[in-house]
Amino acid sequence: MDSAACFRMPLFKPGTVVRLGQSRETVSHIIIRRSVLLVHLVGYEAPVNADALTVEPAVFTLSRVTR
Repeated sequence: MDSAACFRMPLFKPGTVVRLGQSRETVSHIIIRRSVLLVHLVGYEAPVNADALTVEPAVFTLSRVTR
């Protein structure tokens, strides 16, 4: 894949495994509150700011793909 035709960015969706500090957690759902992306994790009461999480970035292509 040509690096000029794609970009990488974190993608938070239900079921995604993320790292919070040294522990691995699973995303329950996400919300946007006052322009801040908050991630609810399975087993946690309060949401976590997405900036505090580490996740393998997804690759998106900028060129049209024919099917």
